[in-house]
Amino acid sequence: MHKRTMRYGGGLFLAAVLALAGCSGNDGAAGAQGPAGPAGSDGTDGTNGTNGTNGKDLTAAAKPESCSTCHSGVGAEHQAIYNRYVDPTKLTATIDEVTSTANAGADAGTYNVVVKFTLKKNGVVLTDADYAALGQKRFSGTKFVAKTATTPANFDTATSMSFGTPTFDATAGQFTVAAAKAKFDPTATDSFLYFYFADAPIIPSSGHYFLPENTVSVAKVFGTIEYVSAANVSACEACHGKEYAKHGYRQAKVAGLPDMVACKACHTDQRVGSDHEWQVLADNPLQFATTGVTASDRATKYAYVATVMNDTHMSHAMEFAYPQSMANCVTCHKDKLGDILTDANFNITTCKSCHPVTGVGGTEATRAPALKTILSEAIHGNMDLYGNASGCNVCHKAGGIAPTFSKIHTGYNAAIYDNAGAKFSASFKTKVDSASFDSATNKLTVNFSVEGAAANAIVKPTLVVSLYGYDTKDFIVSGHSSQFTDKTPNLEWSEGAVIRGTTTPAATNRLVVAPATATAGNTQWTVTADLTTWKAMLADGTVKRAEIAFLPTVGRDQTKVVSATNPAIAVPGIAQTYDLVAKALVADTASYGKDIVAVSKCNACHDALGTTFHGPNYGSAGVVGCRLCHVAGVGGGHLEMQSRSIDSYVHAIHRMQVFDVGTVDFSDPVAAMRYTHHTESTYPNFTILSCESCHNPGKYDVPDQSKSLPGVLSASAAFKGDRAIGTVGSVVVGPASRACGSCHRAGMINEDDAGKLASFNAHAASFGTQVDATPGAFDAAVAKIMALFK
Repeated sequence: MHKRTMRYGGGLFLAAVLALAGCSGNDGAAGAQGPAGPAGSDGTDGTNGTNGTNGKDLTAAAKPESCSTCHSGVGAEHQAIYNRYVDPTKLTATIDEVTSTANAGADAGTYNVVVKFTLKKNGVVLTDADYAALGQKRFSGTKFVAKTATTPANFDTATSMSFGTPTFDATAGQFTVAAAKAKFDPTATDSFLYFYFADAPIIPSSGHYFLPENTVSVAKVFGTIEYVSAANVSACEACHGKEYAKHGYRQAKVAGLPDMVACKACHTDQRVGSDHEWQVLADNPLQFATTGVTASDRATKYAYVATVMNDTHMSHAMEFAYPQSMANCVTCHKDKLGDILTDANFNITTCKSCHPVTGVGGTEATRAPALKTILSEAIHGNMDLYGNASGCNVCHKAGGIAPTFSKIHTGYNAAIYDNAGAKFSASFKTKVDSASFDSATNKLTVNFSVEGAAANAIVKPTLVVSLYGYDTKDFIVSGHSSQFTDKTPNLEWSEGAVIRGTTTPAATNRLVVAPATATAGNTQWTVTADLTTWKAMLADGTVKRAEIAFLPTVGRDQTKVVSATNPAIAVPGIAQTYDLVAKALVADTASYGKDIVAVSKCNACHDALGTTFHGPNYGSAGVVGCRLCHVAGVGGGHLEMQSRSIDSYVHAIHRMQVFDVGTVDFSDPVAAMRYTHHTESTYPNFTILSCESCHNPGKYDVPDQSKSLPGVLSASAAFKGDRAIGTVGSVVVGPASRACGSCHRAGMINEDDAGKLASFNAHAASFGTQVDATPGAFDAAVAKIMALFK
């Protein structure tokens, strides 16, 4: 592909704008008036002024965005599309009659099963033409085999039945469908029929995902189905939305069936698995990227049964960008860990459902480790790790010579839960006891304390103070950043911290914490922030409020310091707003921008923010705590063409933009494969249009420019491969381009759509700000734009 160089905002695009809008010189002076004659003719016009040069006074082009003129309510429009998917269905279905007749002759031993059903939309019976227009439809019958003393309960695919195309009786308003040679009589067997129907999708279908506006599932049970799933549908709904439907239309909760039984219509206990790519992706990534899965591997090494457990574990542990530890079994199996972590379940089949076997070529760090790397070769060397025979529980059992399954896997992430299964965060609390500001010395003093820590706990906090700019939700001064030649952070402190890449202490007298050395049992701290450096901002009203965060670090054994053998746990910190003018603490409900998202929604998928990225303390103060470092005025360090601001970061991450793309060597087939695999992943609500999966209602429209600052986007990365997108410089943009644009921009980057990216950036520049992020450009652009709102 030919690589093109593109520049937006400053540079070629802005120069063209300035040329079109170049200022004319003043008219020449009027000619002298003749004596007693008519007035003299006008003098000639002066020449046009010269165009501004590229890069000179670019902040003169900074202006507010006009996005809301055309796009007001666009966030609500996004959510409204998703709501059409999750709103109550307008389809209804009933199974009206089931008859079964034994076949004779050559077909003896089979049955002709005839089902009459009714299908309606908005209460109106669907016709043949309506049925043909449905986007999804399925009919199935599945036999249940009850548990015995020696065998588990199972669903038998060998005797499941398939139905033909239905016919419609207009007079009766019913459809009839038949399985002419069914292998069992459902009316005389423990079994169930399961039908589902879905109409047109709300967005174009993609890959495995089809999101219908209306879907309906219907079932009929014969006999008794004594089956209780070890998983919870509510857990699926936490990440995937309610009502949960696999692929968007196959519902796990169906009236008349126990939860998850509808899934067993396909994921029976005999069905041969077909998604071997999941295992190869984790076990042998080079093979996956080059030759793929061989027929031999399908039949032997990676053979598996497509049960609900296998397909769910494998897809989440090996394919999806799963946002927490797979060892945190409680996420899906709450109140049922006793059912799954039994000696009987400790076998190769269970292990292989999460763990790759050999990890040839390296298993990704975020995946479950390969069995070969965690099993002692001396003890396990002769075990057939590719086989499916029950082997582990020969030794790993109660009274055996090796630890039991529940001892090795407690089912809880050790960074989030204690041994009894209680969250550490439930009993731990961080408080702001008092705060004061001395405007004469510009010193802000805050007293913090913690409650619920273990006796003699060693708590080491990180303190960050950032300053809000122009009474917006964004920080003009980041405590985490540095504006000093010695590289010390503006207003950030933690015990023993050093300047990145050095051994030089990072502590300064701008932020003093007492006690500075953690001692066992201490639960109170006094923090003094000297804001003298920014006294001009305080004086002119640029800064009126500060956000102070206390981010506690404590080990699993709280009486010992955090170490490799005593990892940090997730306990709550706090981010507190302080009004420097009123000299008072500000309640979260009265502090603009603190209710944009709900951390509980983040933790519906992550369980505890920070435990799978950064560290537990970094997620302890919620999203506002994240914003203390993820500020708008800095370009994204790991994400090209994005801002470091939390809105830009989170949108790009959830749109599956890849971190540090400049380090990806696309000549390496594994690296190239993993890049493509990541960018083609899908947000767990099956679409990014589900704004309220993170945001509170009404908090996701085009940003209010009087309450949100412009931002800096990073430049494009030096791409180690061929792509259409060329060089894009770092620019200052408006808040909508930064926040809303992040999601759109990430999609265009993932698709390498240079044309759309150029058009999008040009559009954002035309209706807002987009200037080169030269030194001082951000501050000048902010000052110019925010002056309009004072």
